Amino acid sequence: MLNKLRNRHVLIDNTEDIIKKELLGIIKTRPNYYELVDDEYGFGLMLKNLNQDKVGVIASGGGGLGRLFPAVVHENLADAVSAGEMDTAPNYFTIYNLAKKINTGKGVILLTNNYSGDVMNNEMAQEMLEADGIPATICKVTDNFFSSKEKSKRSGLSGILTLIKIAQAAAKKGLDLKEVTRIVENANQKLISVTVMASEEGVLMYGKGLADEPAKFTSDFSGENDLIKELSNFVIEQIKEDSTNKISIQLNTMKYTSYIEGNVLLNGITDYFSNEGFDVVLANVGGYYDMFNYPGVILTVLSVDEQTLEFIKPVTNYDYTI
Repeated sequence: MLNKLRNRHVLIDNTEDIIKKELLGIIKTRPNYYELVDDEYGFGLMLKNLNQDKVGVIASGGGGLGRLFPAVVHENLADAVSAGEMDTAPNYFTIYNLAKKINTGKGVILLTNNYSGDVMNNEMAQEMLEADGIPATICKVTDNFFSSKEKSKRSGLSGILTLIKIAQAAAKKGLDLKEVTRIVENANQKLISVTVMASEEGVLMYGKGLADEPAKFTSDFSGENDLIKELSNFVIEQIKEDSTNKISIQLNTMKYTSYIEGNVLLNGITDYFSNEGFDVVLANVGGYYDMFNYPGVILTVLSVDEQTLEFIKPVTNYDYTI
């Protein structure tokens, strides 16, 4: 009989070392590129050759979320990531340990989605680093529109990928930790993600939560054009007063959404925003974050001001582009 993982059949054993084996698999793809950090508290993955004297970029989050977080270790994304056990916050000591390894004297920025356990452990790591004389800042990513009416209280979704990219680009420009953090925080304020999933009965569920919290809004599926309009309008309503009309679009396909569906929807969404007067400066689609066992997507839009524009060039890892 097949094993189960998050209520779905899988071809692997759901053992205690599942995350370590995942990281080792990633390392096998480019053994001269990655390094495993295996301390007694948790696991991390980092770049082997960190030659540039710059601010370090570390991302962290729960394990088993698809490309978030292990697959974002890349010369133009994160220098290192700390991955927790399955659906568990990353360990503070592993974050601390990674930061010490990658610090070149310029300090580190820690990026994490705004969940209590993730934030608490990043804050503990930050305190330990500062006690060691290593400057550290935290960006708590708050792109999940439906999670709260207040931006500061929202949780994070796949939009963190865009901020990781921005952080690394700013760091590589030689900016100091204070300026890198300011640029990332500014982008976070202009970042919004909207989720939609489809039930077996064909009902579109907007804002359904990670822990199966009920949808904030539902409608019947009546075709791709209506879905595109409905999904896009949630975002447009929030960003229409922004001072810029430039946007970047990231479309995350959920676990049961195919390659063709993702690209068809990205095409339609991009055209819809363009027809509404927006200048789409970047658009990508991929299965970045596979937490949700549904057909569906997460639409992430960043309002791009002049300060951010130079930092959002597309980054291609070996199997995806962000």
